[in-house]
Amino acid sequence: MKLTLQELTGLRQMIVETSNKVLNKYKLDNQNLLPNFDSIFIGDSMIEYFDLNKYLHELNAINRGIAGATTKLIKDNLDTIFGPIEPKYIYISIGSNDLVLLNASVDEAYQNITELIEIINKKYPNALINYLSTTPVVSIDHKLYKKIYIGGRTNGQLKALNYKVSTYATLNNINYLHMFDELLDEDKFLSSEFTMDGIHLNHQGYQIYSKIIQKYLK
Repeated sequence: MKLTLQELTGLRQMIVETSNKVLNKYKLDNQNLLPNFDSIFIGDSMIEYFDLNKYLHELNAINRGIAGATTKLIKDNLDTIFGPIEPKYIYISIGSNDLVLLNASVDEAYQNITELIEIINKKYPNALINYLSTTPVVSIDHKLYKKIYIGGRTNGQLKALNYKVSTYATLNNINYLHMFDELLDEDKFLSSEFTMDGIHLNHQGYQIYSKIIQKYLK
């Protein structure tokens, strides 16, 4: 169920306000931040709401996620997001919001993602980039479906986007971590066990999310 123009305009304004608050916090933190983190997690709400100390305490990592982030927002604020950090490993979850907030097609979102990855790769050539795939949403008729959050994006779009990025990653020395399938229910939608609003993950969802990363680490 796509957002109306009025709903989309309101959502965009809300994201500008909330993301600016987060970016301003990062700017302040950067003034005293020591560059001694091996890993950085960047991207959208999947990252901002991901408690690294709780789920991946074994990593020497910093969380620089921004809920509602698009590829454009990340690209326009790279210096603020990374600050003084010169990471060995970069984990990025991005692209899903492009389908809604930038009104991008799957192909356009894919191009946005690969362009961002190439910019990051050029800026941090010694870092290993790990792309965390998009995650599923519940069905449109599910009681947890929240139009303002899901915004009309579909699992078909998300799966197609994942496939394109996974192919790109294979050819470009990027690690692709598939976060999608293990979050599905028997009907191939995001399981209600793992979400409170049809798209964002709850504690059980992040347990699955983090275990996929831990498998890769091992």
